[in-house]
Amino acid sequence: MIQRYVKTTAFFLAAALALPVAVFASTPEEDVQNVIQHLPALKPITYQAATEKYHIVVFIENQCGYCSDVLKNVKSYTDAGLTMSFLTAAPQSIRDSVIEDMSRVWCASDPKKSLQNAMKGFLPENDSTPECVHLIEEQSALSDRLGVQATPAMLVLKTPPVVFLGNVKPEDILKTLSGH
Repeated sequence: MIQRYVKTTAFFLAAALALPVAVFASTPEEDVQNVIQHLPALKPITYQAATEKYHIVVFIENQCGYCSDVLKNVKSYTDAGLTMSFLTAAPQSIRDSVIEDMSRVWCASDPKKSLQNAMKGFLPENDSTPECVHLIEEQSALSDRLGVQATPAMLVLKTPPVVFLGNVKPEDILKTLSGH
């Protein structure tokens, strides 16, 4: 299994979330808590683990087969203690279609169900709104600032943050994280 790590400085995290550096505290633990605190503004679709060991932000797009596998198996992640918060990453080559499709998902009356269906190839019939398009653009901008170039990209909100690329099984994530 290939492990990939992200920069862990407070400055990097502040830049990644377009937050003033002053928002961040002095310890890495406090920095991660501030990231978690500001995540709700991006309205992730979250599957909460009953007993959370780690919180993972997963960057996905609806044309990604491996992303579909992660979402299809989300229960195995949450059963393992991994809370999964999904955000959109829109690669440049398909940016416009991903933003349009995923904004319809986030605008649906039941975004969780809509996301699951979209990842199976069934987009919701509802239209998007400018607010939903803006939200998905903001999510994608975060993925760009973090340097996400492939999906799924799983960012573990811990100190130091850890990134997994691809469809990594929950037991492999836990095994890797137990060594940190």
